[in-house]
Amino acid sequence: MIWLALPLTLALYFLTRALYRRLPWPIINPVLIPTLVIMGIILGFGLPFTDYQQGTRPITALLEPAVVALALPLYQQARQIQARLKPILICTLASVLISVCTTLAIGYCMGAEPALLASLATKSITTPLAMSVSQSLGGIPAIAAAVVVVVGIIGALIGYPLLKLFRVTDPEAQGLAMGACAHAIGTAASAEQGISQGAFASLAMVMCGILTAAVAPLLFALYHWLVP
Repeated sequence: MIWLALPLTLALYFLTRALYRRLPWPIINPVLIPTLVIMGIILGFGLPFTDYQQGTRPITALLEPAVVALALPLYQQARQIQARLKPILICTLASVLISVCTTLAIGYCMGAEPALLASLATKSITTPLAMSVSQSLGGIPAIAAAVVVVVGIIGALIGYPLLKLFRVTDPEAQGLAMGACAHAIGTAASAEQGISQGAFASLAMVMCGILTAAVAPLLFALYHWLVP
């Protein structure tokens, strides 16, 4: 399967990127389009998903080095980050509180089970952290991972158009917003916009992950105390 899965995945990714350079529409996303095409091929031809997944293991193995590589724009923007560390911390903490609290409030109004709430509350942080934090809260890691991917793709699609609509033009503010709301996929989209956007998106993604791991258990404990 590696002879089909690996070339197909890479070809779809690079073709989508090339198309995006010609037609820079948000819907032409190098994560969304290949994902939909590959899902269609797997379902249409009845291919075993596990075999296809095994065929893309060389790409999967590059995920961890790719995340580490996000430290490069952080290093390049170290002075700007240090000068704005306090507002960055306030913004990322506010993002975490809004994300978790709105999930709990909406879930309560809709009668969601605690396990589902725990799975959804980590929707705005990167997948490995979301699965770990969700499981520690009594959630379902598989649901958490799926929700994170959906949120990231939606954030990458509508993030910059929304920022433009609300006239948020500062590159650092754009990066913080994308990293805080759309984690790694939003960070990748920010890196294509510029060095400052990529650096601040990387920083927001990391800080939101750490803060969610610290704050979410406290908020869930308070939720269960208020809503027995």
